[in-house]
Amino acid sequence: MLLRRAAALAGLVLSVGACSLTRPEEEPAYVKATAVEERVDRIENQNKALLDLQRQLESVQAEERRLRGELEDYEHETKAARDQQRDLYNDLDKRLAALEARLAAPAPTPSGAAAGGVPLAGSDKELYQAALDKLKNRDYTGAEQALTGIVNNFPQSPLLENAEYWLGERYYVEKRYPDALASFERVVHDHPDSRKVPDALLKAGYTQYEQKRFREAREFLTRVVQNYPDSSPAQDARERLRRMDAEHR
Repeated sequence: MLLRRAAALAGLVLSVGACSLTRPEEEPAYVKATAVEERVDRIENQNKALLDLQRQLESVQAEERRLRGELEDYEHETKAARDQQRDLYNDLDKRLAALEARLAAPAPTPSGAAAGGVPLAGSDKELYQAALDKLKNRDYTGAEQALTGIVNNFPQSPLLENAEYWLGERYYVEKRYPDALASFERVVHDHPDSRKVPDALLKAGYTQYEQKRFREAREFLTRVVQNYPDSSPAQDARERLRRMDAEHR
């Protein structure tokens, strides 16, 4: 009996000794846990990289949307500018045609004029006729020279108010808005009884609108409607006021 107990005790001691010789990192449970931790770390790093990539992609998409919006705005503004320029020319042509219908027979070509050029000398009527011809042919530089000749050389001419008005039209078409406004206001202030006053007030309103001075534009347009309610300029003024209301301007 004593011999069996001693043998069992010796076996137990040997078993404990063998276990004490195994390092912790070699234990199967420890090895498995370490492998799981390493895998989790790799997955977390991959997820972080994916999140960074997603944020970069969203940033690129946002920039693309911004650029696309700017391009659409630019295309819209370009189209609006082309349409406006076409409308300006059409309006000028329409007014010239109406004026020509009221004019008498064309004045004779002045002797001092070169072929197709602006008269070097002549009466106010000759200069005015030359200016209208230039405007009709869209020779705005030549028209401006002829009209300026009337303003500078014939201050008492009955055509002065018309010359001032058409100078304003010339400046307006070329987007020289301060010069255009000054010409239209001279028609209104210096020739209050002129038939060109309603047109001058209307175009003064348009000029202020183009300069984004919307309050001043409304004042001019409202004067046309109130003072000349049955005129063609009043109809145009009402249409522009409705447009400004729609634009909240």
